[in-house]
Amino acid sequence: MGNFIAAVHGVRQILVGRIVTMDGNGTIYPHGAICIEADRIAAVVADPGHVPNEFAGITPIDTHGTIYPGLIELHNHLSYNFLPLWNVPKTYTNRNQWREHEPDYKVSISLPANVIGGNVDVDYPRSIARFVECRSLLGGTTTTQGLSRGGGSKWYQGLTRNVEAPRDPAFPAAGGQTLDYTAAQIASDLVPALQKDRPFFYHLSEGTDQDARQRFLDLEYIPNTWAIDPDLIPIHCTGLQAADFQRIAAAAGMVWSPLSNLLLYGKTADVASAKAAGVPIALGSDWSPSGSKNLLGELKIARIVSDHLGGLFSLEDLSRMVTSTPAKMLGWQGQVGSIERGLKADLLILDGDAGDAYAQLIGARENEVLAVLINGTPRHGRLGFLDFNAKEQERIVIGGKDYVLDLTEAGDDPLAGLSLGTAIAKLTFGLAHLPELAASAPSPTIMGFQAIERDAITIDFELEDDQQFSTLQDIMKAAAPVLKPLPMSPITAVDDPGFITALKANINLPTYVKQAL
Repeated sequence: MGNFIAAVHGVRQILVGRIVTMDGNGTIYPHGAICIEADRIAAVVADPGHVPNEFAGITPIDTHGTIYPGLIELHNHLSYNFLPLWNVPKTYTNRNQWREHEPDYKVSISLPANVIGGNVDVDYPRSIARFVECRSLLGGTTTTQGLSRGGGSKWYQGLTRNVEAPRDPAFPAAGGQTLDYTAAQIASDLVPALQKDRPFFYHLSEGTDQDARQRFLDLEYIPNTWAIDPDLIPIHCTGLQAADFQRIAAAAGMVWSPLSNLLLYGKTADVASAKAAGVPIALGSDWSPSGSKNLLGELKIARIVSDHLGGLFSLEDLSRMVTSTPAKMLGWQGQVGSIERGLKADLLILDGDAGDAYAQLIGARENEVLAVLINGTPRHGRLGFLDFNAKEQERIVIGGKDYVLDLTEAGDDPLAGLSLGTAIAKLTFGLAHLPELAASAPSPTIMGFQAIERDAITIDFELEDDQQFSTLQDIMKAAAPVLKPLPMSPITAVDDPGFITALKANINLPTYVKQAL
């Protein structure tokens, strides 16, 4: 496992730096210390010279940085996050327009995703899982949402916490639904799901037209009785009117994905009305075809929208959208989301400790990350700040700076031995050879197809309709003539010089956002 270069390997360590606790009082220690024992925070003190007695013999690690809780993302479609940014063809008013009726969606997103994720070579789904997890990690994310509902689940039980599969009974596991429920399914499916006393994510009213808003109105499944309670976490809410947020206030909160909304629909949720109604708001970067690279990117878009609305949210408000607020929405506030005694040591350390601490987080780029800890273990960090073990770790370069990735996982790890570099190479080849991969999909009529089907593992793409393995292979073969090679985009924004240019070329992104990028 990784460790800080100045640390003696053991269960106790002390990190010194500016500490942004995100506790209920908004406490910031200009030069404090976090005492970590195993996977939990044992103490947080304002003065590094006054640590608990049991830490008296531990050499402190002065980060010369600012320490935040690890970032928590409550909306992402992980399986798609190896695909490049989509050149959105037009303005949509409802997600079903592009998902069901846009030919270029099939060619640029749906079919490529299935050709790679449903390939009989299991190193393709393994590479997707490795890449998308690291994509989150390099942006400071320690908890993410968006685990596919099907067979791909084993791939995503890795380093970052996943809200649908936390692997720890202290963390309530979330359920969810991506596609729209029919009006009848609100009573038959959603209401029972909300009675399980666990968080439930539901993509609600993604779009700007009346059909999108109708999905909200359908929640009134009995006159004067709404399927909205503290377990519901609605995502998007783009089509809601101002008064509708008074109803949403009964939910745990809402998840806001401003960049994706703006790229697809030219508008985003009425967060001013949501705030006025007292609705807690968390952030999610949605997915790579129409979203930010990670939460550091989504924070910047949220700030641009907030500034456009007259400074609707304070810098602290925005910072809490990726820390304490999503933790509370999940019911995980006793475990993560702030830096307090007894909580898990999930931490993000940024280089430097000058200026406004919240502005530093919102403005940070991936090469300003010093380290990311999960359960007290440094999983990613600057070379020279972390030690390096070539047998267990991987060296990478981000924004011209050398970093160390520790991807080792105890126990049964389906990604064991797969480096990020290997995953990127595999996916780069696959995207560049989409027509050939599709054409080579096995036919159900060939000898041994049942053995292939039994051994293959497909990653589930939750925005697509369910398909049997044999049907999926037939779809791939039929699609081969229309598919085209796609580029593999850099994993970070700081290493993707064309990313901002591509955003500015989007036909739906408002002028005020383009000017602020």
